[in-house]
Amino acid sequence: MTLRTYVIRRLIVIVPTFFFISALVFTIIHLAPGDPSRILIGEKGRVPQEILNYYRAKLGLDQPVVVQYFLWLGSFLQGDLGYSFVNMRPVIGLIGERVRYTLELMLIAEVISVAIAVVLGVIAAVKHYSIIDAIASTGALVGYSTPNFWMALMAIMLFAVQLRWLPASGTRTLGITFASPIDALFDHLKHLVLPVSVLVLLWTAYLLRMVRSSMLEVLGQDYITTARAKGLKERIVIYKHALRNALLPVITYEGYSVGYLFAGESVIEYIFSWPGLGQFMVDMAVLRDYPTLMGLGMIIAIMVLLANLSADVAYAIADPRIRYE
Repeated sequence: MTLRTYVIRRLIVIVPTFFFISALVFTIIHLAPGDPSRILIGEKGRVPQEILNYYRAKLGLDQPVVVQYFLWLGSFLQGDLGYSFVNMRPVIGLIGERVRYTLELMLIAEVISVAIAVVLGVIAAVKHYSIIDAIASTGALVGYSTPNFWMALMAIMLFAVQLRWLPASGTRTLGITFASPIDALFDHLKHLVLPVSVLVLLWTAYLLRMVRSSMLEVLGQDYITTARAKGLKERIVIYKHALRNALLPVITYEGYSVGYLFAGESVIEYIFSWPGLGQFMVDMAVLRDYPTLMGLGMIIAIMVLLANLSADVAYAIADPRIRYE
């Protein structure tokens, strides 16, 4: 089977998976406690039932959940994610305004984390039981065990409050007119440092442990011993023969990790007031904005499914011996 055929078959499988996820997310959102109509009215006391019924009918919440789902699905298949209960604007527009901030954090943190984890993981595996291996493994264990919200708060307290080196929140300094786009870019980069650094520290800890473990397993294989016996340089043995095979489990893990990375990023976005999808999702969950939550859930589902497909393709590129059957 060719790679193209395999991708087409995977896409065919992804479609029913996506619809199952949409039904599951829709059900969970509507089963969660809280009434959007009561929240929109904004009254803490007793509200007449007639007013609640009016708002529920206006929002389409008076229909059975099954009917609501198929109405939403029909609109979704036409490219319409509906209107936000809170903002009274198209959901697709609200998501579009924030998705670039999330992708910016995620991609930068992912690239830096993979680079650091591969380099340190290979060094730790090659110099097994050395001081470098001990430091890298201990650092990874600490990073793996540290809650992301605690690390983010400590970073703000140290670098933003105590030392005042970096801004604590937002994407730009408010109340300032920048002399040039370059100044605005540098200001934005300063706001990126803390949230990206926290994500990198946390994500590198996961990946480093995996790269080290996978590299140690590969270095013990017979073909590595054979390559060394042939007189190949150690650098060629490590980076051409061992590393390529050691990265296969990492590639697989990367494909499945997009959802976990987004979940961790949501906490970081909320703490650093970063206007991405994560912070937006938390705010909309509090306000029970069903259409917006469904739109966000579907965007995340698409990202995860496509990441898994990309991981499978990358798996074949990294190891040509793999054949799809």
